[in-house]
Amino acid sequence: MNSTSCHPVCGRPFPGPMCFVLLFLVLLAGCIDHTAGLDSGAGDWQLERAGIAVIGTDYLSTSVSVLEIGTGTLLAEGVLHSGSAAPGLSVALSGDVALPGAPNPLHHLLLLDRYPGSVVTVLDGATFEVLGQISVATGFPANPHDLLWLQADKAYVARYEANPTPGREPFDGGDDLVVVDLDAGAVTDRIPLGSHADPGLRARPERMVLAGDRVWVVLGHLAEDFGAAGPGRLLAVDPDEDAVAAVLDLPEVVNCTGLLHDPARETLYVSCTGLFTAGPADQVASSGIVAVDLAASHPAPALLRRAEDGPGGPFGFELAVADARWLLAVRFGDLAAGTPDRLVALDLDGGGAERVVHEAGSAYGLGGVLADDSGGIVLVGEADPEAPRILRYRVDGGAFTPDGEIISHPKSGLPPRHLAFY
Repeated sequence: MNSTSCHPVCGRPFPGPMCFVLLFLVLLAGCIDHTAGLDSGAGDWQLERAGIAVIGTDYLSTSVSVLEIGTGTLLAEGVLHSGSAAPGLSVALSGDVALPGAPNPLHHLLLLDRYPGSVVTVLDGATFEVLGQISVATGFPANPHDLLWLQADKAYVARYEANPTPGREPFDGGDDLVVVDLDAGAVTDRIPLGSHADPGLRARPERMVLAGDRVWVVLGHLAEDFGAAGPGRLLAVDPDEDAVAAVLDLPEVVNCTGLLHDPARETLYVSCTGLFTAGPADQVASSGIVAVDLAASHPAPALLRRAEDGPGGPFGFELAVADARWLLAVRFGDLAAGTPDRLVALDLDGGGAERVVHEAGSAYGLGGVLADDSGGIVLVGEADPEAPRILRYRVDGGAFTPDGEIISHPKSGLPPRHLAFY
């Protein structure tokens, strides 16, 4: 990306060519009726999956489709879209909608309406009935970047923005994690994170994962105007105390956005994009992927791969592990230079050696990456507006073989931008 002015649209700062004007919504909160008495332990929830959700969006309108696990076959298109007026839907979907990183124990389909909506919409994962909505705005556009379901009635929501005029209503500080009572459909507490950012910067929490008895949160750690960045940073949160238990700095990288827990290796992987406003060369120099060994007595971060050590641009937001061996990551292209996005695979058994799996049609043209080991496939969203589709790759040892494509939004023609299990 170049150094044109940036705005927190689409959930993150993008330069002028990627920005769109979004309409402000009336923020109304609903309630969700849940089933109590879950048998699953929290540590097993992330292993349970009911389907694959796909967000199709041109950043003005949004549609949600569902794919079958194991094949990627389209099961339903437009289960909810920007024009929906379904019962229980108080706030229509905007053009800036994303998916939580981890599934939930009831297999509800959860949608994060980010900026300015700041609403979580909950659908039944089988019937796609709207069960309700929860506002996490507390009086300002909070820009939720992730939701992590912890207990039958409790979740954390990471709020990327800070409130410029806090103190007008409860829990309205922003730049935090808020505790949401899922039965009541309301914010009940907050974990402020601003004190864990360097002076002059904001924490800007991104993704969250549950590993053992800690919730790990990756911070963007950026200035209000996105013109400066602090060191990459992870926080470990105690979900029993709702408090930060540890702070871990990451070496040589800034603006960290992607986070993945690999339980087989007891490792966290963090993707850091570098600072967009620093210019292409400096951005690449501060971009990389960091591995954190959770099996160590004191979790120690180590730089797995520098962006400048391989072909292509800075690492992006997406991470996935395929076939227990390959760490999949996106390398951003460059609009000005005409270079496309690339999906790359780092060999975790080979010291992080890198290979290109897929080359998109343009810069910022990859629309989500998902590894589905139940079918031995990788799904890659190709967000080219002229030919929007999801490409399927068969994973066999060290080979990624093209294996057809899925049109996720055949009626609306919207390009896929986010893929996630639910």
